[in-house]
Order: sequence, then structure tokens, then C-alpha cells
Amino acid sequence: MAYRSSLWLYSGLVLTFGIALASVPAQATDAAWARVQRGGYTILIQGGDASGALSPSSDTSADCAARTLSDRGHQLAQKLGARFAARGVRIDKVLTSTVCNARETARLSFGSSPMEIFAPLDPMAGDDTARGTQLEQIRTTIISFKGSGNLVLLTDRNNIIALTGVAPRPSEAVVAAPAEDGKTIHVAGRIIFD
Repeated sequence: MAYRSSLWLYSGLVLTFGIALASVPAQATDAAWARVQRGGYTILIQGGDASGALSPSSDTSADCAARTLSDRGHQLAQKLGARFAARGVRIDKVLTSTVCNARETARLSFGSSPMEIFAPLDPMAGDDTARGTQLEQIRTTIISFKGSGNLVLLTDRNNIIALTGVAPRPSEAVVAAPAEDGKTIHVAGRIIFD
């Protein structure tokens, strides 16, 4: 009898712990949405790729005439824009890498927002010095952003990891802001879109 009640207690704890863990991303997403609705944040998003997965593509042709996103990547980009619009999130500016998949994601998601190509958002440079300069340019952009809306950066996944320590899923945005020291950035939240 004691064994059976211990088993029930253990099962109950596992179920409770599992439910608590399952609700953490939803709570984190809701808190991040509330922050970006107030404005003043930088939203880091990786461009979808041709397979709809991560973003290793390096197509930087000037006109990006060929469709670089898969059907899934295309749908994710449209869903992304629809979610921001439905939540009434103001976007002051979108900066995107020169890579066509990031540019196409930006166009599909935030087509009505002012958009600029910002080369430091490209995939990480090969040597340490260039990589350090590139990341510092992105960090400075995040720290210096002041706006009533938000700044969106469409960049490579590895840049997001290096800047924030977060390895985002293809359908996830990382919300960043200057830290209190005014020299570094901190993660203010994460938004999961699917």
C-alpha cells in the first residue's frame, strides 16, 4: 500500500512538473510580447532558409530575384508579420543582412516598415578580428537604438547566439535591450511563433 501511494505521489509530481515546464515558454512569450508592445526593444530574428530550417544560405545577389525560401519558410515569414500586426507591435525600422533569405523574410514579414540592408548582420566573418568588429557593430546598433517602436534585425543564427547566448529556433525571436551598464546587451525575452 505504501508503495502504491508513493507511486501516485511520484506520478503526480512528475505530471505537475511537466505541466509547469510546458507553461514556461508561453509565459515567457507573453512577457516578451508585452515588452515589445511598449516599444524600445530590438528584436533579433534569423532569416528563414530555402529548406524552412535554419539559415545557412549565402545568396547575396543584388536583386534576390529567385525565391530563396521554401514553402515552410515563406509561411513562417508571413505568420511572423501577421503576429506582430495582430499584437499591434510598432516597428520603427528593419535592418537585414545582404543574404537573400533574410531580405525575403524581412519583405514578407515587415514589408510596410522602413527597411535597410546592414552588412554586419551577414553570416559571421571567418577571422577573429573581423568577427569581433562585426559583432561590435551589431551590439552598438542595439545599444544605441532609441525609439517608441522597435528595431528588427534579420540576421544569421550564429550572430544571435554570439550576441545573446540564445540558440533560437527558426520560428523564434530574441528580444534584446541595452543592459544597465549601457555597454552590453541583455535578453529581455523570447517570442515563439508556432
